Amino acid sequence: MPTEELPENAPGEYVPYHPNPYYSPETLPIEPKLDLSTETQDLVADAAYQIGRVDGISSTVDFSAVLYTSLIRLEAVESARIEGADVAYQDIEAYHTKHPGDGTDSKVEKDLKEALNYETALTYGLSKIESGAPITLSLLKELHSMLLEDVRNEGDVVGEFREHMVHLTSPQPGERPFVPPSPEGLSGLMQSLESYVQMGGQYHPLVDAAVIHYFFETVHPFSDGNGRLGRLLIILYLTSKGYLESPYIYPSAYFNRHKVEYVERMRAVSDGGAWEEWFRFFLEGLRSQAERSYDRTHRLRVLQARYEKEYSGSTSTDRFARQLLQYPYFTAPDLVEYLGVSRRTAYKVVEDLESDGLIEEVTGKKRGKEYKAVDVFDILE
Repeated sequence: MPTEELPENAPGEYVPYHPNPYYSPETLPIEPKLDLSTETQDLVADAAYQIGRVDGISSTVDFSAVLYTSLIRLEAVESARIEGADVAYQDIEAYHTKHPGDGTDSKVEKDLKEALNYETALTYGLSKIESGAPITLSLLKELHSMLLEDVRNEGDVVGEFREHMVHLTSPQPGERPFVPPSPEGLSGLMQSLESYVQMGGQYHPLVDAAVIHYFFETVHPFSDGNGRLGRLLIILYLTSKGYLESPYIYPSAYFNRHKVEYVERMRAVSDGGAWEEWFRFFLEGLRSQAERSYDRTHRLRVLQARYEKEYSGSTSTDRFARQLLQYPYFTAPDLVEYLGVSRRTAYKVVEDLESDGLIEEVTGKKRGKEYKAVDVFDILE
């Protein structure tokens, strides 16, 4: 779309470039400031309420640390899947259960590494925010290096802004690629993003998270990994603003379910200033994911109560059944450490719980068997 065809309220312009013009967004903050509709404001209130419910119920459960880790891993898996990785939540749990020296298929390993890198980067970023560190360009570059460790494409610059043009394929057949701004303009644009975050934004934090995410993805400052880092930034920003005590919502799952609309809504902002439509899409994502997380946590709490009632005795089998939410993926030798029992007793526990249908073996091997808690995985996945 030539520059002259963009409406006046478009937050940027197309600059001639062969073979496709590149988009040069205006720096933040948005000028003039947007007057949000009643519908958007109502959705902000609803999303904030749902997020508050999640934080409320999550703080009341005994397995909050496990829930925290599980949801980070779910977010990692969904973010990797958006980028085309073939990885499942079970793969991450299996990886953390394995012992050094275990090997995996190279293709699966690379996809799994993307998800593991996201888990590492998100956990690190949250620790920085929780310690009082601000969100800076330096932190983003550090997180970018973590995300692309051992998975980057040859020639990609890691931990620094890109030095070349990139072309983003449209999800719609026949539509020209979207070309983000030139490398020469990245420094000024990203400095405006940093300043915007530091000043606390212009709107409600949930709306500002949408502004920040759109801007980051549109600028596309790195040669690779922008989608993953941009989605991670949502969680870090909301945590820094006090809207997430812990990452109990994971927006990547919503974006993955609505992948085409996700891209088109952001492009509509660039081409026509369609901020309200983008805000509503983004806020609905946060609202629906918070609702799902609340339901998931409630179901896990009910499951925990069931295990405590049905396995209230003092046998090793009873003791471990009550701990299944803490150890949803394990091997029989792991139980020796978890329960402080002999290997013979550990295998008896496995036999009992497998017979009761609480766990199932997932590898199909005769040796080196691995087990998952069936009900826990059904809820988490």
